[in-house]
Amino acid sequence: MGLIALVILVAQAKAFVPLPEASYMRTAHAARRTGPIVLDGKLDEPAWQAAPEETQFTQATPDEGSPPTVHTSFRILWDDEYFYLGAVCDDPYPLTVTLTRRDRAIEGDYIQFDLDTTLDRRTAYHFQVYASGTQQDGIHFNDNDTSLDWDAAWESAVHREEGKGWSVEIRIPLRVMRIPEGSTTWGFNFYRVTSRRHEEDQWRFRPNGRSGNVSRLGLLDGLAGIHPVRALELRPYVSLRGARNTPAPSYLPHSELTFGCASEAVDPKIGLTQCAGADFRYSLASDLSLVGTVNPDFGQVEADQRVLNLSTFETFFPEKRPFFLEGLDLYKPPLHFDVGGSYGGDAYQIFYSRRIGRGTPTADDLGLASSQSIAYQQPTVPIATALKLSGTIGATSIGLFSAVEPRVSAQVLGPDGRAETIRTVEARNDAVLRARAPVGDQAFVGVMATAADPLFDDPARGLDRTHAHVGEGDLAVFSKDRSTELDVQAVGSVLTGNTPQTLRDGTFMDSTASGGAFSGKLKHSEESWFANVNLDYLSRRFTVDTLGFMPRANLARMMAYVGLQSPHPNGIWQTSQIILVGREVRNAAFDLRLDRDAILEASMNTPSGFFFDLGGIVSAPFVDDRELLDGTPLERRASWTWYGAFNTDSRKPVQFLLNWFETRAFSHFERLNQLDGTLAFRPLPQLDGSLEVAYNESAGTLRQIRPAGALPGAGDPTVELDPRGATETTREYLLAQQHARSVSTTLRGTYSFTPYLTLQAYAQLFTAGIAYGDPQRAVVGPGKGVLRLASLAPAGAADAAPNADDRQSGLDVNVILRWEWRVGSTLYLVYAHSSANDVLPPTRGIDFRGELGTLTSAGVSRGDSILLKVDLLSTL
Repeated sequence: MGLIALVILVAQAKAFVPLPEASYMRTAHAARRTGPIVLDGKLDEPAWQAAPEETQFTQATPDEGSPPTVHTSFRILWDDEYFYLGAVCDDPYPLTVTLTRRDRAIEGDYIQFDLDTTLDRRTAYHFQVYASGTQQDGIHFNDNDTSLDWDAAWESAVHREEGKGWSVEIRIPLRVMRIPEGSTTWGFNFYRVTSRRHEEDQWRFRPNGRSGNVSRLGLLDGLAGIHPVRALELRPYVSLRGARNTPAPSYLPHSELTFGCASEAVDPKIGLTQCAGADFRYSLASDLSLVGTVNPDFGQVEADQRVLNLSTFETFFPEKRPFFLEGLDLYKPPLHFDVGGSYGGDAYQIFYSRRIGRGTPTADDLGLASSQSIAYQQPTVPIATALKLSGTIGATSIGLFSAVEPRVSAQVLGPDGRAETIRTVEARNDAVLRARAPVGDQAFVGVMATAADPLFDDPARGLDRTHAHVGEGDLAVFSKDRSTELDVQAVGSVLTGNTPQTLRDGTFMDSTASGGAFSGKLKHSEESWFANVNLDYLSRRFTVDTLGFMPRANLARMMAYVGLQSPHPNGIWQTSQIILVGREVRNAAFDLRLDRDAILEASMNTPSGFFFDLGGIVSAPFVDDRELLDGTPLERRASWTWYGAFNTDSRKPVQFLLNWFETRAFSHFERLNQLDGTLAFRPLPQLDGSLEVAYNESAGTLRQIRPAGALPGAGDPTVELDPRGATETTREYLLAQQHARSVSTTLRGTYSFTPYLTLQAYAQLFTAGIAYGDPQRAVVGPGKGVLRLASLAPAGAADAAPNADDRQSGLDVNVILRWEWRVGSTLYLVYAHSSANDVLPPTRGIDFRGELGTLTSAGVSRGDSILLKVDLLSTL
């Protein structure tokens, strides 16, 4: 199948022959506003006539290079405070008008445009308005990367006329954009998308398959006299929250539990909390802004989705909090962590904003005795204040971030049932610096540093007093047409005051530990083919985990791929590609193979709107140096995998999406099955939703069920050895075949009364069961020789094998009413429910009814809360 696809792809690769790039360069012309404009979606004010009408678009899809099937025109104005864009979109056919909440992509007719206000050819603001009036905005960075997390308060109005089409007027405050003094020309492009035939028309046409995005924008002139607007934006908020928790916390002074809010013990099980805080923004210079927050409240943010993580690596969760999302692109060097993205790109991320306001410690983290339990603790570390300075100084882009996290306490129940307050988190200051500057026209050099430091040194309390510092330098060099790019970066990390610990791979981190990492990427892309080589090296004691994210250190990886693509539509597909990947992963000493695989994948978008993807992976035998906790390598078998995805046409009222992943390992039979199906529906233009069912199953993988213990006859097998010196003596391991299953059902729905008044609902029901087969033992002598599966023998009664079976369940519900009652000012009414339980079952094995039943069994924790929050945007 792959060979047939390859032959067809090569045959079709030259179906479209575009003109030279220079022939597509265009310049639009703006004009200063000379009269009043009423924002009603109609371009009927005389003021619009001061700007020339811009027309002549070209289809990018589905008929690349052809004239559009509908006519589009736009005009651009500006004054001392605002940027205006008005567009007329003719269409004799019925429009696709769909309502949804702000900043959410949905199928529908829309226009969008990009503004490179600094003309650096690397970054641009993105604005988009649907025919329904729904807004979306974002930012382009590093030329090709895009983030829709950037938000600004701006206005738009749409007018629709049946049988004629629609028009839109947009007004954007200059203060929300970075505008250099003396600016006369910006990078610019305008796009129109007509949903019924998935047609995208571009004003500055860019043939499909060409590298570069912002670097290929057209130009916008007529801006002589425009200047940056310096203003102080204040967005104070007040909130009132009522919460009911089971089990209920005892009443203690609120200052011991939270920061900046007042609490009233209305009932032992009910707490009423009043909070206030503020966000602010001020332009310090023409292209330098200070953004801050005091006592932020993120109660309106949707809960993280529950997952069953059976690996030895932490789960990566995306950022959802508005304050941290805005400008996050500034802190992403060229080789940042890309979870679930392209092949490779997941070695480390220097700044992982989820570390700020992280989850509070568990009972295990605090080392509580078995007779003690946490009765109440805030789920996350609060944030007292945070500041961001971003913009440019000369040609250098600057990002500076600082946050203060206060102390956190918890209520702990002792064996006598009495509660006491203990300190669980020490106050900390977090800081991040990022700077990037051009070197000529075809290179950028950047530096980045992070620091996490406790505010108080109190060793008597035994809390984490680690000072964590990371420094980074990077260089990006690219060809003039952006088809070739070389990215390299070097990172160093230092821990001081660290609590000595042994990592899962046996690396000992002393009170002072340091390490380094190097990454490089060379890529080249043409219209019909592309190639990429990635290299990563992480030393044993390298770490960015305090403020960053990394699955592991002690890593050397090389990955390369080559692919063919057909970006130009034909009678068979809209776009298609086939890719071949090879990957080799070893430890930092190069003496252990951690992974070796080859991947072949092909994908295709059809003219009818369907998407198909199919791939296969062949993996060689390898070893796992993290499973046994002390660095002893455990043999893992060779395997094969096949996976795929299928999506139906998103233009239909009902869309089906399917993803699957299946792995088999031999000769010790192991399997991994993952199936994820989503039904997306839109019964009404203002109502859309989705129902997702995900099933994950694994069986046959040997997992450790007890940490390394002393060998029987030389000590108690239930006593753990110190992992630092475990490999220096004879030791015993207990392992068993793990069988696990999780089922997740997620329902999402959005009802939009208007573009500014929406009701959003989310619910996830999650269950999981983990069971283990007959325990097996292995006796290993001194050293770190590979533990072979053939050396395992049945465990005996003297080995004291524990029952490691587990059952989990959880239910999360969020209902959010959001009303933007004036531009930039919002009211939220939020209901949230959470139930969870994690139990050791009295019976062994996987039992779906038993897993689901834990939601009503003893030990379940429940929480319900109602939040009313109002923020108000004002400009001084």
